Amino acid sequence: MKSRRDKFFRRFFQQNQGPLVRFLSRRLADPEEAKDIAQDAFHKMMQLDGAENLEHARAYLFQTAANLALNRIRKRKRQESYVRAATARGEAEQGGTLASPERAALAREQLAQVEAALNKLPLKCQRAFLMHRSRSMTYPEIADELGVSVSTVEKYMIRALQHCRKSVQWDPNL
Repeated sequence: MKSRRDKFFRRFFQQNQGPLVRFLSRRLADPEEAKDIAQDAFHKMMQLDGAENLEHARAYLFQTAANLALNRIRKRKRQESYVRAATARGEAEQGGTLASPERAALAREQLAQVEAALNKLPLKCQRAFLMHRSRSMTYPEIADELGVSVSTVEKYMIRALQHCRKSVQWDPNL
């Protein structure tokens, strides 16, 4: 039974991976993001019991990928909206002026401190933190990619945040 399922997915992946990435690339601006979503769609399909028996497996795969892409686009728009609102609030608080050169220099210095602090953490801890903070991945997605449990990802995040709090001199005015 297992070998039949493996053969199906191996052949299914070979036949559909290229067309699926092209399909997603038309919807998304970033080809790497299209590859990531394609991989997620294949992964979701592989988790489905009896996927090899689906009558319209290709349609299911493409619909799953389209839904994942739409979710990613919506998430990106929410983030962009949040950044625009935060920027507008920041400018309003500063009387509509841009950040001073001193504030910008302090912000760059704090960013360098964060990067240095992260570089002192174990690799998987760094990766988990960056996947969550820069790629907006969920803990289950990170756990799956790193091959660890969700609770381990939680521990990585706690460790990274605690380490950054200890290592970085925060300026509350930024």
